[in-house]
Amino acid sequence: MGQIVVLEPHKDLSDLISINLNTYTGSEVIPRTLPAEVISILSILPDIELVVCREKIDGENIINQIAKYIKTHQLETQIIVLGEVPGFASEICVGIKNPHDIEKIVDAACKILGVNPDQVNRKIRPDFIPIPIDYFFNLETTCCDVYIKIKKSADENQFVKRIHNGDTFSRQAIKRYLEQGLKFFYIQKEYQDNFTNFLSDKLVAKLEDAIENEGINEQIEIISESFDIAIKEILNLGFTPATIQLTDGIISSMIKTIENTPEMSNLLHKVINSKSSYLYQHSHMVSIVASECLNYLGIKKKEQHEIMAYAAFFCDTSFVELPELAKITSYEQLENSKLNEQDWDLVFNHALEASVFITKNPSAPEGTDIVIKHHHGASNGKGFSVTNSADIPGLAKIFIVACEFVKEHLRYKETGAEPSPIISDLYSRYPDPEMVKAIKALENTLKKRKKK
Repeated sequence: MGQIVVLEPHKDLSDLISINLNTYTGSEVIPRTLPAEVISILSILPDIELVVCREKIDGENIINQIAKYIKTHQLETQIIVLGEVPGFASEICVGIKNPHDIEKIVDAACKILGVNPDQVNRKIRPDFIPIPIDYFFNLETTCCDVYIKIKKSADENQFVKRIHNGDTFSRQAIKRYLEQGLKFFYIQKEYQDNFTNFLSDKLVAKLEDAIENEGINEQIEIISESFDIAIKEILNLGFTPATIQLTDGIISSMIKTIENTPEMSNLLHKVINSKSSYLYQHSHMVSIVASECLNYLGIKKKEQHEIMAYAAFFCDTSFVELPELAKITSYEQLENSKLNEQDWDLVFNHALEASVFITKNPSAPEGTDIVIKHHHGASNGKGFSVTNSADIPGLAKIFIVACEFVKEHLRYKETGAEPSPIISDLYSRYPDPEMVKAIKALENTLKKRKKK
């Protein structure tokens, strides 16, 4: 078995990269957070095949240090650079600009290590596949045996069966594992596809049942938990029949909550006060507000409302592992954020990247990518609006207004700071007559809400 060192300061992203590299290459992955640790490992284990790391961390050029050591000591180690490859090291480096593009990282690693990336089902994989423990919260049984990993010695793990195929278990039992510090269950690799399909089927059935038979709080709980699973699995596996089925089920449920709740403020209140993730709250609330604005403008076509819901679901997928970055909504905030270069680029380019990503989903309505690309007002999907909004397509104007309102609503809820006069701010930022119509739709929708 080969060995890979992953140097990544963000633990969640490090875990995601490490798990996928372990899963699809069969290599032992050694996660580290400091450049000096990588040099130390290479001095002790000169046969390390691959290092995956950012170009810079906190402004320090990491690649120069590691590449110089590898070249000076004539090691066979290669590097996947999450960023730009320096010219002097191009013969030992492969560059991947987006550190969150797990698929490209895995494909590059497979090529370096001699695993054919076109034969995913035949890739060398470990006997056991990690599954995040929270995936089991909405299951009562499984389609396969489930294991936990116990460290047997410094270089050996033991997998112990905890749930038998067909056993029933409670949500509370899963929570106890989580409280004990367990992050992953494991299943045998040959059951991975079956488990993904099984999980998708169960969650979609729960979503449908909740919409039909449960109250709005219960509906929000199952939608939010399914949302968190879906976006992780989409980034992990791409658009498969199972992830598409689950995404469609979630978006359909979000739309039905809007249709079934005549009072917008009540539904927004329920979502924002639920125990759910920031990305989910933002997604569902933007869908609610955008749909309400469409109704006010007399736009009733189902497809237009679906475009808004799909755009709301996918517009911030770049931030799955770093949800705090989704709170940045202006160039000024971005400049003052003190982010490293890679995270700065991630924020700056996320609208464009999400618009390209959504085109891979055959279920997404035509035009969703256009709305996503413009959702911060920039016509090319890069950065934030600093110019006239006249060239922004009509639906995108409404979506921008909904996003701005929801971001401010979430900021106020989180910080308790004085709310900004969001309507006045929007009129100042977007004087284009068509944009003004969209802002007016939001303003009148909010006035209508207050009168009730």
